[in-house]
Amino acid sequence: MRTQTVSRCLIIQEDNIILCKNIAGDYYFLPGGGLEIGETLNQCITRELNEEMGILETDIHIHDGIILAVENQGYDSNGRFMYGIELVKRVDINVTDIHSQEDLIDFEKIKISDLPNTRLYPEVIKNWVIKHVSV
Repeated sequence: MRTQTVSRCLIIQEDNIILCKNIAGDYYFLPGGGLEIGETLNQCITRELNEEMGILETDIHIHDGIILAVENQGYDSNGRFMYGIELVKRVDINVTDIHSQEDLIDFEKIKISDLPNTRLYPEVIKNWVIKHVSV
């Protein structure tokens, strides 16, 4: 079993949420990734946004506090069972044109009003955003 702590970013721009799309699986999740040893959540968020979107640290504003903590479990792409804690922070970015720096993911702006019909995982994050984010 693989266990991981993951930082996730809730990025809202106007009436859109920025989501990461798993191209092969055709589903979405909040941008972010796994913490590395010795790394803080904010350092992880900054590194992940740079690696995945090419966003510079100067274009990232991470709000104080964790807004949501979620247990997530399932199987990874190699069929191994994994368990993780996903910690979500509100993040603002000073970039409107976003491009993926990786082959297996893409980024899309989805209208918040379209979230009920979007395959955003884990489902508890999707439900929390629908309930708590208003534009």
